[in-house]
Amino acid sequence: MLPYASYLRVYEPLTALAEAVRSSLAHDVDRVVDPSTTLAGEQAAVLQRTVASPAIGIDVERAYAPYVLRLGGRSFYCPADMPLRSWLSLTSLIENLGDINVQLLFPPESIAVADENFLSWRRMHPEAVPHVRQATWGVPRVWFLLMHADEREVYDAGGFASIRYRAQLADARRRLLVGAEVLERVIDDDDIQAQLSDLGQWLEAFDEASWVELDYAGVAQYLGDVASDESAADVEHAVSALRRGDWPSAGEAYRTFESRWRAVSAHERAN
Repeated sequence: MLPYASYLRVYEPLTALAEAVRSSLAHDVDRVVDPSTTLAGEQAAVLQRTVASPAIGIDVERAYAPYVLRLGGRSFYCPADMPLRSWLSLTSLIENLGDINVQLLFPPESIAVADENFLSWRRMHPEAVPHVRQATWGVPRVWFLLMHADEREVYDAGGFASIRYRAQLADARRRLLVGAEVLERVIDDDDIQAQLSDLGQWLEAFDEASWVELDYAGVAQYLGDVASDESAADVEHAVSALRRGDWPSAGEAYRTFESRWRAVSAHERAN
């Protein structure tokens, strides 16, 4: 498993998925595989295509296994949504590096082909929203607002221990609203406000009966002692303290959180 990415996934009931998606999952309806196994297969397929093909983008005809979750006797599905995720990643790269720098990495004609391929795919899937969000070299702090400390699980990610949280979507939305109200009142940070708004709008796209999963995935390899990581609890304590006006306690909880993840993100610049 790649060591630098973490993920936020939404698993919906089969009936909540679009007809085209349900049809594509027909052969996977009864398939229950741990998400870490599905992720490893997804990463291997993407790396293989990256090495084997000079073209930018994703093969829209290729079927990628969905993430499947069985809870309380019910099955929930998180489509990989690779065409949409690939385009969004390319867009983010261009925004961060700028057109000129990106053209040093990829021929302009290759980017133009990727644009056309995506627009063609988008015309056929105008309402598509990615069920998976990913981040590199850490876990976005606003993701932890969705989770409660009791939803934390340490799991075997294939040779190392990782952490994931799973929450019902209704609970995640409620927690985000509460956390956003507190942060908007006490912190003047446009970037945080934009992240909170974007995350809330994304969650609104999914069925109320869905589940949300925050997965450290490979990033956990940089945490050291995984058992001692209580990031959701740290964020929860910080927000609760801010609500009470207890600034010292809020600062202490957030410093604990920030020092842990600063050490992880430092690996991005380690080479």
